[in-house]
Amino acid sequence: MKTKITVAAFLTTLCLLSGCAEKDNSVIIDGGGSSQSMSSVQSDSLPISSGTSTSFISYPDVELSSSLQSVSTSSGGSASSSDSEYIEPSSDFTSSNSSSSSSTSSHTDFSSSSSSSSKPIVPVDPVVGTNGYKPLNYSEVRGVWISFIEINGMQSSSESVFRNSISAVYDNCVSLGLNTVYVHARSHGDAYYDSDYFPKTKYIDGGFDALKIMVEEAHKRGLSFQAWINPLRMCSVSDIEREKGYPIYNWRGDNRLVRVGDNYYLNPAYSEVISLIADGAREIVANYDVDGIHIDDYFYPTTDASFDNIEFQSSSYSTLSEFRLSNCDKLVSSLYSAVKSANPSALFGVSCQGSINNNYNQMYADVKKWCSNPGYTDYIMPQIYYGFSNSTEPYSTCVKTWDGLAQSGRIPLIVGLSVSKIGLEDKWAGAGRNEWITDSEILKRQFSEAYELPAYGGVCLYSYNSVFNPVSSVKSQVDREINALKTVMQ
Repeated sequence: MKTKITVAAFLTTLCLLSGCAEKDNSVIIDGGGSSQSMSSVQSDSLPISSGTSTSFISYPDVELSSSLQSVSTSSGGSASSSDSEYIEPSSDFTSSNSSSSSSTSSHTDFSSSSSSSSKPIVPVDPVVGTNGYKPLNYSEVRGVWISFIEINGMQSSSESVFRNSISAVYDNCVSLGLNTVYVHARSHGDAYYDSDYFPKTKYIDGGFDALKIMVEEAHKRGLSFQAWINPLRMCSVSDIEREKGYPIYNWRGDNRLVRVGDNYYLNPAYSEVISLIADGAREIVANYDVDGIHIDDYFYPTTDASFDNIEFQSSSYSTLSEFRLSNCDKLVSSLYSAVKSANPSALFGVSCQGSINNNYNQMYADVKKWCSNPGYTDYIMPQIYYGFSNSTEPYSTCVKTWDGLAQSGRIPLIVGLSVSKIGLEDKWAGAGRNEWITDSEILKRQFSEAYELPAYGGVCLYSYNSVFNPVSSVKSQVDREINALKTVMQ
């Protein structure tokens, strides 16, 4: 019988493996992780007594999709950098077409829509972290990405003005029934908080701590706050002087900071680079009441060997692909350890590309290893931004493949869904090129399929602007899709 892996179930499984202690009527794990009391019992679940409450672990039968066995890890074709938050299953990055608007137009109100789902969504009972904060995380994620694009478009002339701006954003999220926000805290080597490692972002006008406000207002509304960072992507070439007095400024001109197009990127081949990235994540978790650290698919910005050929030639690896995969392994495991060292209950998660081949051949992200082995990620959130008729990565096949991969490590699968494609041509989709224009209730059907998977742990929508501020040409279609989604999502 199919059962589901939630964040809580995954952490409880870790509890069995590493030994538990009872505290405050909850199961805790020595050194990190936690479980929760579930208000509904799923079949084939093992009850764990814990004080006055009971937690449950689901044990699914693990069957990896056959497509996982044939993933090539050889280096692929070249790719260029883009500010799009996803890449299609192609050797080229996607265009910047989006169905969202960066304007401050009035948002769509979804609060009146009804819901037919009865599944309870309850918070995970955490272990107290070293900073004394108990993270707020949910057994089933209903999330949205709020990127630097949205934040930079907010009014921020003073602390009160910015607080009002982010509060309005969160109110919209709550109206849709969301419980988790993935919010950029550092996108281009620029911090939306007080940092010893990175300069303050130029996009906040006032001299206040934006991250502190964003976390406070999220928690007031019961929203879990996941601090989203881009580890390797740094500032534009024109902004490098703003980094003066910080580590990466001293690395300009050498191989630790590499120029690709008009931007700089950190080179993870160096241990000091990995240390800086890990220290930056630890700093956030130790100093702010965030509920986790989140990274996306921005790993290597190019397949061009010149990016790190000198380091590769002096290494013991036989191929550039193996070398880069190993470097990303070190990056991700270091981030995981840094987060847990600051707060054992805070989550660390990866939102990789939906195409497994792209992860290996373009990003050099060993997602099979990260999902299957402890010490890399608490959940996997692939950006499955594909329609059902996509010729290369049809949604149904793709999401089942990721489910098998998540099951292999008994971690939750949180499915990234694209609202930004609604009403637009999907030029890389082959036979499904016009699916997002002609078909209806795509998101509803995608959610429903994901919900039935054994490793299902939630969904996350890309992006906030696409949901609440779509451009006028697609607004009516977006509104219909979101209202249809809401009938099954809450």
